[in-house]
Amino acid sequence: MIATPRFAIEQTLRTVPFSMSADHVHQAHEIYYLLAGERYYYINQRVYALQKGDLIWISKHDFHRTSNKGSGSHERILINFDEEFVASSMTVSPSSDQSQLLLPEKSFLLRPSAEEQCELEHLFQQMLDEYYQEHAYRQLYLQSLLLQLLIRIRRIQSATADTIAPERSEKQQRVYSVIAYLHAHYAESLSLNQLAEHFYISSTYLCRIFKQTTGFTLVEYLQDVRVQQARAYLRETNWKVTSIAEKTGFDSIAHFGRVFKLLTGHTPLQYRKKYKKEYPYEKSASPVPKVLGVLRPEGSV
Repeated sequence: MIATPRFAIEQTLRTVPFSMSADHVHQAHEIYYLLAGERYYYINQRVYALQKGDLIWISKHDFHRTSNKGSGSHERILINFDEEFVASSMTVSPSSDQSQLLLPEKSFLLRPSAEEQCELEHLFQQMLDEYYQEHAYRQLYLQSLLLQLLIRIRRIQSATADTIAPERSEKQQRVYSVIAYLHAHYAESLSLNQLAEHFYISSTYLCRIFKQTTGFTLVEYLQDVRVQQARAYLRETNWKVTSIAEKTGFDSIAHFGRVFKLLTGHTPLQYRKKYKKEYPYEKSASPVPKVLGVLRPEGSV
């Protein structure tokens, strides 16, 4: 089956716990609908608690991932598409006001009523049936179904009095503060005990609430962000891999290569070669995003 360009939909049932290992970002819009179970959904370092029937709109360029909540068993529908797929069905340009009105700029969580859930699920089922068949006018029909879905989402959103906010318990607020602190002090060599003292909590409690809130250990989180920064350096500069490893806080080129391949599936050189044409780098490096420093256990060197 040849997938329709610029549009994809899938339905997945998981009966065992599953958490994504790293944040990721798309160059297209994403709709996530939870058919059954519970999930935590992370968008730009904030966590949303999803229940059956919830719909998440993920704007393109927003970092996001999902992780376990409850038993871990869940079923979801995922849709990815870009502006052109929507606009071409409306005979308007992707940048027109008409198409942009249907495409929210910011990510958000919707909690539809039981009746609204039935309407949405009927549209999802029609999309799935059409997507995996080779009927005549298939792409045009998928476009019309997506257009109906976007209108329904916008109507539900406009009728909702308050936007459902991220989780904001005292524990989660502390973790958000830790994350902000790490980003602000990326260049410093931080120890776990120093970080715990700064926030007036024990290192054991800090590790526990960070894992519970984000799904990452502190070290895993920093590795993920360092690799994200390394990817930007590999695409946008001509710095040597050894220099990039140092600038992103890795203590050795071997450690950098091992973690980078674990999270991206490529060695640093393979990644640079693959994305060089899409993201050409220049001899004189331009300003690049800030990177995080290393989080070291107390007493390490």
